[in-house]
Amino acid sequence: MILITVAGLCVTFGAIILINLAPPRNGLLSKSHARMTKPAPPKVEPAPSSDNAAATPAPPVSLAQPAARASDNLPATDFATSTPAPGLVNEADVAALRVKGLLIPVAGVGAGQLRDSFYDGRSEGRTHEALDIMAASGTPVLAVADGKIVRLFHSDRGGITLYELDSSGLYVYYYAHLQRYADGISEGKTLTRGEVIAYVGDTGNAGAGNYHLHFAISKPAAPGKWSGGTPINPYPILTGK
Repeated sequence: MILITVAGLCVTFGAIILINLAPPRNGLLSKSHARMTKPAPPKVEPAPSSDNAAATPAPPVSLAQPAARASDNLPATDFATSTPAPGLVNEADVAALRVKGLLIPVAGVGAGQLRDSFYDGRSEGRTHEALDIMAASGTPVLAVADGKIVRLFHSDRGGITLYELDSSGLYVYYYAHLQRYADGISEGKTLTRGEVIAYVGDTGNAGAGNYHLHFAISKPAAPGKWSGGTPINPYPILTGK
C-alpha cells in the first residue's frame, strides 16, 4: 500500500516536470519564460535645462542653407546706396553735380548750343563718353567748378589736355584739344569756378580746323587717380535736362 502511494507521487511529480520542460505551443511563451526574456526598458535622455524646452521643442536645423547673417540684409551693391563707392556711379552723383551748378566750360556758349555727343561712336569701336563744345579758335576755356589741377598732359588723341579734381575729391573734369594753357596754369594749382584755364584749339585727333573743347566728367576708380574713372554724361548736368 505504501509502495503504491509513493509510486503515484513519483508519477505526479514527473508529469509536472515534463510539462514545465515542454516547448510552448502555437509560438506562445510560458509566463515564466516571458519573465526571463523581458526586454530592458528604453533609455530615457535627461530633459533640457531650459524651462521652455519641454513645451516648445527646438525646430530642426536645416542643412540646406546657412544661418542668416546681419550682412545678408545689405544691398547687393553700392548702387542702391546714396553714397556710392569710388568708381561707381548712380543718380546720387548726377544730383550732386547738378547742385554744384557746373558752368558750361567755354566762354559765351549757352545751354541751347550744346549737343549730346556722349554716346557717339569713335574709331576702334570706342564710345565718345564726352561732350564736344564747338567754338572759335582761342575762345577761353573756363573751370566748371572749384578744384585743383592734378595733371597737365599731351596725348595723341587729346592733344593738349588738363585734368581738374573737383574740390570734393569725388570727380575729375577733363579738358582736351586745347590750343594752349592760360598763363600761370600749373599742376597743383587751385582753381576757382569760372577761372580761365586754357583756350579752345584743335590739337590731338580733333582734326585741323575742327575747333572745339572735348569736355568729360568721370568718377575716379580710387582716390587720387586722375584717369580711368567711370564716365558721367555732362550733357544733362550742364543743360538741366
